[in-house]
Amino acid sequence: MNQEEKVNDMKKAQRFLSILFCAVILAALSIPASAQQSTARLCNVYGDHMLFQQKEDAVFAGVASSGAAVAVSLKNAAGKEVRSASGYASKSGTFSLAFQAPAGSFEAYSVVFTENGKEVCTLSDVVFGELWLSFGQSNMEYPLLGTPDGRQMIAEGRTGRNGIRVLQIPHPMKDGALYAGAQEQTDAADCFWFGADDAAVYNMSGIAYFFAEKMLDELDVPVGILNAAVGGSAIAAWLSRQTIESDAAILEAVKEHNAYIPFEKWDSGTRTYTTDMTGIYNTKIAPLQYFRPAGGIWYQGESEIFLYNDPDYYKQLFDLMQDSYTDLFHKEERFPIVFSQLAAYNYGLGPYGETKFNDVFTTLAAEDPASRSEIVIHDLVPAYDLDNHPIHPNNKKPIGERMAQGALSLVYAAAAPASSPRMTDMRVREGSVYVQFTNVGDGLVCRDAEVTGFSVYGEDGICVGARAEIVSADTVRVFSDEVPAPKGAAYAVNSVALNANLYGSYGGERGLPAASFGGSDPAIVKHFDNAAWLTCDALTAWQTGSDAAGFRDAWTGSGASLTVSDDRVQGQASLAIRGTAARFSASAVLYEKKNGQKAIYDSLDTDFSRYGAIKVRFKNEGNSDVTLDGIRLVGKGALFFCPLCRESGKNSAVIPADGAWHEYSFDLNELALFGLPFDRWSNEALKEVTEVRLCFSGTDASVLCDDIRFSPENQENGAGGSSLQRMIAFFGDLFARLTSFFTGFFNG
Repeated sequence: MNQEEKVNDMKKAQRFLSILFCAVILAALSIPASAQQSTARLCNVYGDHMLFQQKEDAVFAGVASSGAAVAVSLKNAAGKEVRSASGYASKSGTFSLAFQAPAGSFEAYSVVFTENGKEVCTLSDVVFGELWLSFGQSNMEYPLLGTPDGRQMIAEGRTGRNGIRVLQIPHPMKDGALYAGAQEQTDAADCFWFGADDAAVYNMSGIAYFFAEKMLDELDVPVGILNAAVGGSAIAAWLSRQTIESDAAILEAVKEHNAYIPFEKWDSGTRTYTTDMTGIYNTKIAPLQYFRPAGGIWYQGESEIFLYNDPDYYKQLFDLMQDSYTDLFHKEERFPIVFSQLAAYNYGLGPYGETKFNDVFTTLAAEDPASRSEIVIHDLVPAYDLDNHPIHPNNKKPIGERMAQGALSLVYAAAAPASSPRMTDMRVREGSVYVQFTNVGDGLVCRDAEVTGFSVYGEDGICVGARAEIVSADTVRVFSDEVPAPKGAAYAVNSVALNANLYGSYGGERGLPAASFGGSDPAIVKHFDNAAWLTCDALTAWQTGSDAAGFRDAWTGSGASLTVSDDRVQGQASLAIRGTAARFSASAVLYEKKNGQKAIYDSLDTDFSRYGAIKVRFKNEGNSDVTLDGIRLVGKGALFFCPLCRESGKNSAVIPADGAWHEYSFDLNELALFGLPFDRWSNEALKEVTEVRLCFSGTDASVLCDDIRFSPENQENGAGGSSLQRMIAFFGDLFARLTSFFTGFFNG
């Protein structure tokens, strides 16, 4: 081959290489971007420090290239693979892999996620244990940092224990505002896992933290919390659209409550994700579908009182929610839920309305005790700080610990009862009502010296305070001299029922408090206000007012010093009234001052018009007789009425200095306006009493007062007569008194 031919061949080779190079470049440019640089990832609900439910499917979901081979590998601290799962991404690029989780332990693992054999990410410090969903509204969302224990932890620089793991799920946001998506989301933005030894623990649910802490101690495996509660939320927002629309009865009920929103009319810009149907489910619950929690702890219902106050409707939605979560989390048996009753607060329903709503929780627990646990909290002082709303009591630790007890019995076969003691039977025998309870454990016990919080009613349906005693492990005898032929009983029927003191027991310790009953009893026409002033046990009582709540004066004195004494007829103490003036008084305070006006405490019922008598016991500790000048029942204005004392036939009575207890009965159908002896008024004048004032006279007087109680007896009204006759009698008597006064004055 000559030199010219060699040059031509070289040029041909160069042209071929140039063409081949261009072809390679063009081919490279034609490869999809997803193949050039992988966009594979796991969903945001996975992360370092996470926890999976032990011995259940550990599910991993995310996105990858269409058709890509994806895999997860679980490795121990030595780097040895102990579990794995593999598969292929769908045509749309989604995938879901699962392996069975190992038994719970404090051993930390890593999870390596690969696409087409190449590592995409590694999750570190992954543990296996018991996983629980924490959901509900603001009292469940209320952070650890707002509780007394949480504040002490912060002050001491302490965090929690690493054995507690938390998935924090923030509220959904879009363009700087809360977002209410119409579609169910498969992932949640900005969520993250952390161990409780991280400072982030202060912002988690206080109830959930104390729940997890007790579970950790009892089970000795890590405990995880899916922290999903939303303040102000309604139960319909926790349900999926499919769940609501697939049940004709529920769909109709939601429509009747004007809560149904068709999909095509959903405007994410105007909808409220906290209360509108499906709002929370779409954004905070649906993304959790990959987890297999052992159960849930639920504290919710306040919104329903304000929105609908329909316990039957609430029960329908709760039933459906539990069933739908059973499907969502792939449970073979019904999804277990431990739930709390509502905290004491002025819900605008009067002193008994909240109890009627709480009755639905007792009914729910009774209908399915295998999957539901009811936690009663009416015995807890609903303490709160001035920087937060009184609907949010900050003593969350006992609630979390009680929920843990419920969970341990409901799911982990602990021997203690899973729910609070509940009334199952009520029988009348020989003038007493015998009330039988279930869930008593080793037997019913009383927190104090005597059982309190019960009332009884007769044929008229009017409840009065009653005495009670535990007569067997599961039975309480309830009785009252005021109702010799009772028809039934009630317990703890009041928005503030701190004196209800009946509990179950287990292992020699006091257990859960007994649930209230009777709030929804149709036979009861008037409930009994088991107010603290009636027991005379303390000088202060927890009251809920229009703007605030807290311990307020239950009794105040004028010309007298007030204390409590161990010398008593019943209860824990008696009221000791020691006169510092010749005339003195002790007053039960039933109101607060608001804008210069009297406003009855919302936690009190001061309608005395249904009662026939009020009975009081006194003991004179002095050396000379003391005169009870009368009981003044003060109205909102300047009017007050004095009932007739049956023992003396007058408004007044003498308490002898004999050191013995004496009972006095005052007829509420024989009322004297201003205590003047003119035509008597009936108890219709007592529909709104703001003060009960006990008026005395005596020198160096010392009187004990106890066992104040109402009687339902409703005798005929007093002297009666027309309004004109009463008016003539009134002014005639007034004229006579004035004449007597001025005659005595001028005759000096």
